[in-house]
Amino acid sequence: MPGLVVEVDDETVLRQLQADASLLGLELDDEQLLQLSQFEKLLLRWNQAFNIISRKDESRLTTRHLLDSLSIAPGVQGPSVLDMGTGGGLPGIPLAICHRDQQFTLLDRSERKIRFVTQVKRALGLENVQPICADVRELPQGTRYDCIVSRAVADAETNWRLAAPWLRDGGRLLIMASTGSEERGSAIPPFGYQEAYQEGYPEEAPEEGPEEAPEGSSYLTREYLRIPRLDRTHRLDVLMTAAELDTAE
Repeated sequence: MPGLVVEVDDETVLRQLQADASLLGLELDDEQLLQLSQFEKLLLRWNQAFNIISRKDESRLTTRHLLDSLSIAPGVQGPSVLDMGTGGGLPGIPLAICHRDQQFTLLDRSERKIRFVTQVKRALGLENVQPICADVRELPQGTRYDCIVSRAVADAETNWRLAAPWLRDGGRLLIMASTGSEERGSAIPPFGYQEAYQEGYPEEAPEEGPEEAPEGSSYLTREYLRIPRLDRTHRLDVLMTAAELDTAE
């Protein structure tokens, strides 16, 4: 695996990352943990010159970006995945490391950020990653994905309008958004979280006003994700086309 060198002080970092991933229901091997750690280092290094992420997020990169990205890994299904508006490879790079058998297209309009993603792909040997510098509307006609993920790109209606033409029948759109509220034990764990991590969670999610799904879509699930060592809950909306969801039910 090109470009990976274990440093003397990495072991503690890797074991903490392993423990955090385990709380998210993920069992990662040493190679995956090392790739995630090296991705962080590359991101911090490039950020000094190219502003890939906010400077104020550098000290909380693991929680706010890496673990946040990994939190949706159990919901990313199907052989082909599009990260729409990947920025510096978030959540696409962590997800590609986690899901070796799935193919990830990382799309962004910023040439600078796609250059960084391309460098990460080469340095970490991620053969299942394809970086593309383009607007999603510029994808070749007929391109389809089993799953599309969108992290802090736009509201649900805009995300659905952009993503729907590129979803395969039965595909799903995962929309990640920060709730913007401090974590107060009001979240519910998504997918397959360990029982030990579920202690203290209420049975129901925070109450919200009624919200209609974007036209042509229907909510498959709405999850509230608690990220290890992060003081905010994040919301994950999973959408499918209304007709497909009705058929599945």
